Amino acid sequence: MSGQLLRQKFMRRFVGMTRYSRLTAWLVFLSFFVPILGGIFLGHYLLSLSLSFGTVVLMFLTSVFIGTRLRGLNNIVHECTHSSFSDYRPDNVFFGRLCSAILTGCYKQYKAGHLSHHAHLGDYEHDREMAVIEKFALHEPLTRSRVFQHFMTPLLGRHLKVYSGVNLSGGDGAFFMGLKIALLLTIAVSALFFPATVVLFVLLPLFYIFPTLNFWTDCLDHAGVLGVKDELEASRNVLAPWPVLLMFFPRNDCYHLVHHLFPNVPARHLKTAHLQLSQDPAYHSQSLAMGRTHHALPGLVTGNL
Repeated sequence: MSGQLLRQKFMRRFVGMTRYSRLTAWLVFLSFFVPILGGIFLGHYLLSLSLSFGTVVLMFLTSVFIGTRLRGLNNIVHECTHSSFSDYRPDNVFFGRLCSAILTGCYKQYKAGHLSHHAHLGDYEHDREMAVIEKFALHEPLTRSRVFQHFMTPLLGRHLKVYSGVNLSGGDGAFFMGLKIALLLTIAVSALFFPATVVLFVLLPLFYIFPTLNFWTDCLDHAGVLGVKDELEASRNVLAPWPVLLMFFPRNDCYHLVHHLFPNVPARHLKTAHLQLSQDPAYHSQSLAMGRTHHALPGLVTGNL
């Protein structure tokens, strides 16, 4: 069965899956934003302690943790592009713009690129989201050397030109442009008084760790299968141990194959949709759907939830 037929079969079952209420949407946003601020203050406190192996490890983990929470904000932006985050439709635009401003990006540009990704998955001429990373060859089969290359790309900083940076376009309106500028000015002024804190717990997570997690997530989602015509075989679900999910998929969006088949299903219901789809033999037989190690990235995707 093709992805299109599977979509037709299950679409009506998933229509009623609820989005967050306005209050809950704010609480979800704060559940990521507040820990980011808390992580920065914790990092600042750790810098005041005597330097030791233990404090260095804690500082590293704190910086990575902040990066994972930034990933959470990015996942909210992603869900807002499909209007599946809040049941109050204008809030999807608001939260998309707000989270994009915090991440120094542009929601309008992200949405246009991401919707082209869904409409033309893996077609470099029309999939604008994948076209900009064509040089990283996610479409190539996953040999050991290719997996090693995907692993090393961020460690060598080769991804930063595409995955990192500041977008000062005014596509999201004057208010969010002003918010972005205010954030950047706050970072600059803070760097004069607390340079180590800003470098280790603001700049490093925002402009290196967060983009690195995004690159590796793209690999987990599509590497080795990008460009396959049938949507049922062009993405994968990552059914991995919780530490992997915490780092790469902090908002239950590890079911990327489910998301491509049913992009309007809210992230909170992706696991439920996956479990229902698993009752279908065509879906259950797909290693990409069931998280089996075949077609996966060795060493990163093992086991089931």
